[in-house]
Amino acid sequence: MIDLLTIPKTSLNQTTRLLQDEYASRGWAVLTPYVGSPHYFIDRGDGKEMHIFGATPPATSYAAAQLANDKYATHQILERADVVQLETVLVDDDTTEAIELMRGCGKVVVKPVDGGHGNGITIGVTTVDELVRAVEYAKSFTGSSKKAVVQAQFDHHPIRDIRVLCIDFKYVAALMRVPARVFGDGILTIRELIDHENTSPKRGEPYRAPLARIDIDRAIQFLGEKMNSVPEVDEEVWVLGVANYGAGGELIDLTDDMPDWLIDQAERASRVAGLTVAGIDFMMADTPTKQQTIDSTTAVIVEINKCPSLAIHDQPTFGTPRGAAKAYVDYLAGL
Repeated sequence: MIDLLTIPKTSLNQTTRLLQDEYASRGWAVLTPYVGSPHYFIDRGDGKEMHIFGATPPATSYAAAQLANDKYATHQILERADVVQLETVLVDDDTTEAIELMRGCGKVVVKPVDGGHGNGITIGVTTVDELVRAVEYAKSFTGSSKKAVVQAQFDHHPIRDIRVLCIDFKYVAALMRVPARVFGDGILTIRELIDHENTSPKRGEPYRAPLARIDIDRAIQFLGEKMNSVPEVDEEVWVLGVANYGAGGELIDLTDDMPDWLIDQAERASRVAGLTVAGIDFMMADTPTKQQTIDSTTAVIVEINKCPSLAIHDQPTFGTPRGAAKAYVDYLAGL
């Protein structure tokens, strides 16, 4: 076993670096099997020892953690929380129900049933051929289940992708995730702009650097021939279809702007899923404001995560750091 507190920060992801500092400040002993392992064995020095997995505390049951890994099972259980969700079907080999959903709503999104970090997702699917390809692509990112979920596409543009963090079923922080983007200069093509953006010292390995490098191959898949076009000066171009931080997106803190009804939906979702620490993902038609009412916008829960990044709330691209790592360790201290 290795003492976590002796591991160089360059060998740790952003969340673990922050937790390393929190553990050290409290004088806790923390061991891990090897560098890069998400398993941590904590001795608080007060007779209490615990085993955690990343940002998943021991109070989260094995069953709840497995539920969160399954997007369709999560969708089903969240119906008990009385929150708004997108229509979703599970696909194995028979795509009949998925085709009916696509024809009924016009566009669908296809995801691995147990994927993460934006991998295996295809958006804007409108034809049967696209659907079949997208389902096979999604399945390639699954485990043994080899299933995909097909979901009605959120019919708003631009989409506001909101992540809400709850700890001990209580609201802690929120932010908006913006898809990887570039801004035109009237000279360079989108591909050249991406190449230039990727040279920024802020961009590097996902979840280790302040911003992840933009994946050229995924950008080509999303933009196609548009990659060779030249955007106008200051024109904003989204180069990926998913607003995922690990895929090169940006983070805008919105903690003080969240309306009470949306906070309530997030807390209820975390509780019904049994996730004591949860990242709840919403899609919204508008940027949330404190004064916003539930009837003045459209908001749906699309996913709930059992081991959410804490660093994204402590190191947003824009806005105020929220002390999520400290709040997490405060929670562990009370167990």
